[in-house]
Amino acid sequence: MTAKEKAKELYNIFDMIIYSDQDEHDQCKRCAIRCAEQVINTYDLEGYDEDDSKMEYWEQVKQEISLL
Repeated sequence: MTAKEKAKELYNIFDMIIYSDQDEHDQCKRCAIRCAEQVINTYDLEGYDEDDSKMEYWEQVKQEISLL
């Protein structure tokens, strides 16, 4: 995926979240979770199997966001 395509993808993700019928707090949480998911997906695509601690960290970040 090119940088331009990724930029459009991220823009569209957050655009859909912001225009949903949720309050601001939920929108912020959803955006933060999507950011963490993007990092995790990058590790998946690039084959960071040798360092699972990074992926575990971002999974924990997602869990903590959901508790906010």
